[in-house]
Amino acid sequence: METIMVADAQPLYRAGLVATLHNHLAAADIREEADYAGVLRGLLAAPDTRMLSVDLDLPGMNALDGVRHLRRHQPDLKVVVVAWPQARRSILNALAAGAHGYVPKQFAAAEMAAGFRSVLAGQIYVPPMVCDLPSDARPDDMSPGHAELLTQRQREVLSLLSVGKSNKEIARSLQIAESTVKVHITAAFRLLGVHSRMAAVAALQRRSMSGDQPDLPGLSISA
Repeated sequence: METIMVADAQPLYRAGLVATLHNHLAAADIREEADYAGVLRGLLAAPDTRMLSVDLDLPGMNALDGVRHLRRHQPDLKVVVVAWPQARRSILNALAAGAHGYVPKQFAAAEMAAGFRSVLAGQIYVPPMVCDLPSDARPDDMSPGHAELLTQRQREVLSLLSVGKSNKEIARSLQIAESTVKVHITAAFRLLGVHSRMAAVAALQRRSMSGDQPDLPGLSISA
């Protein structure tokens, strides 16, 4: 029996999410945790856990650092961030950190279940609202210090971009949605600390020539 873990510090919301998984995904083995230390202990006790639903504000998690830690040390675990979106940047940063999906807490139960179902099916879930939220990124927000965290999918998108492929052509080549291509490009720009396609390609080529490889397992499954 597959195990799913729900990690949220708020008991009522956690109970509601567990009920959603029971009712809409017919999930039977669901474990609950209220802090990040409990998540780590729970994963050691149940290494076959398939998916983790986690709030970025979980005590002890340190937000995205916790997501990166999980992806490095639990490469087979599907990590879904469930949080209140503060901005488009928050969603993109979570995906750039390696989350397999971002499910907004204000979603109705059926919408949340659809997001979880997509992740369990091997896809990366990007909420449709990401296209409607305003971008609040500023030049000062860009930093070249996180280029090593590029996911495999982001590298694939940038590689196709470097040979002049359009977003539509990239989507067709990778068999993903064009909106997902845009999400990966935006996330990659942030990690590389660049503002344009040409600058991103140049940064990727420099890393390739230096032999630098990303240390994050990467999200290689299409959305």
